[in-house]
Amino acid sequence: MHLSPIAALLAWIPAGIYLLRRFPVRVAILANFFGGWALLPGANYTPSTSPFPYWILGVALPANYFLTKASVTGIAAIAGVSLFHFAELRRFRPHLCDLPMALWCIVPLLSALAHPDTFRGAFFGAAYLTLAWGVPWTMGRLFFSTFDSLLLAAKVTVISGLCYIPICLVEIYCGPRIYAFLYGYQPYRWVGAQRYLGFRPIGFLEDGNQLGIWMAVATLIAVSFSVHGLAPRILGLPVKWAASLLAVVTLLCQSVGSILLLLFLLPMALLKRRFVMRSLVTLLIMAIMLFALFQISNRISLRAFVKENHAAHSFAAALTGIGRHSLAWRIAREESDMALAMRSPWLGSGKWNWWQDGDSRPWSLWLLVLGMYGLVGLLAFGSILFLPILRSVWSPADERQPHEASLRQLLAAAILVIAFDNLLNGAMILPYLVLMGGLATKPSSREPAPSQTPLQRLR
Repeated sequence: MHLSPIAALLAWIPAGIYLLRRFPVRVAILANFFGGWALLPGANYTPSTSPFPYWILGVALPANYFLTKASVTGIAAIAGVSLFHFAELRRFRPHLCDLPMALWCIVPLLSALAHPDTFRGAFFGAAYLTLAWGVPWTMGRLFFSTFDSLLLAAKVTVISGLCYIPICLVEIYCGPRIYAFLYGYQPYRWVGAQRYLGFRPIGFLEDGNQLGIWMAVATLIAVSFSVHGLAPRILGLPVKWAASLLAVVTLLCQSVGSILLLLFLLPMALLKRRFVMRSLVTLLIMAIMLFALFQISNRISLRAFVKENHAAHSFAAALTGIGRHSLAWRIAREESDMALAMRSPWLGSGKWNWWQDGDSRPWSLWLLVLGMYGLVGLLAFGSILFLPILRSVWSPADERQPHEASLRQLLAAAILVIAFDNLLNGAMILPYLVLMGGLATKPSSREPAPSQTPLQRLR
């Protein structure tokens, strides 16, 4: 007999509120968001016999489930902070950096102005995005804008990866079974699970790709900690050992995309020269935007380009030769669904299942957002990702904190991992919004960090 997903999700709300009463506010917020994401079921999914239930979206976007791990952690955080830390909450002052998030939270209502038949769903969508996105962003802005608090959040990101190592090892050997054993039906646990060495794990996350990103980001931060000397130990473990363990398990998870992103962006996190870092970040963001615009224009077929370009064809053939067909399949999905998304280009359709007239759904979070909320929603979504990155590398470093530039640099690299992943995957780890909100705050406007307890240092 399984635990009821509804019961587990509802039980987390008082548990998260208790955390904010019992522990220091920053520790409690991180435990609520990262712990909830790591342990809770995604939603109370309706079981299906289909081996590939493509119509079930990730919990990053509002769909046909309101009670998800994203919404309940948001409810717990805002309720707990309002009850026990209201004085700190009153200190919050909106800033221009909050404009993209504010637009993102109300874009369902704007879309409903163009499509009045979607008004009922628009209020649902606005409430969901406020809880799932707006709350963690605001918690980051309010409590994680100082060097010490960002360092704490980065440590918790590493700890979340370390805690998942036993789960990964069990499922690499036995297959993705833990979620089903505890909560029952999980729609994507067997999709792409068979790998070269055993299975690709999933734990309690949404799919194997998301777990790969979870482990890759933890590895990137741990390796950067070791190189930059930011944290010599994590929970008493030498950070070099932690980084080595995470790197090995990330490889064993065999999520090709996350491994490639880790290898590609890790050097950026280790750069010493800020000019080189700034130039590289600018080029990478431009590359993501150009790729997204290239997809939106849909004037040139990537499939045709792969067939005609020798280098691209060789790369695709190499992926096919090792049994990795998903990249070509995802690109094909994007091209076939782009015309549907552009029927209402500015404010989208206002519907989460706008793609239902096609033969499948798109797999890119960027394209899902475009079809739901149009170019306005896509602008807000992209700004939420890119603003913290640009602020991290272009703001002047605080001379009182010589390691601050390194910390913000490695966190910017971690967010770029997420941004690149979202070009091909439709699920996003929303606890990282706490980091994004903290990074979006202008360093010169920060208040001094309070003294930390041993629990906050997490050493």
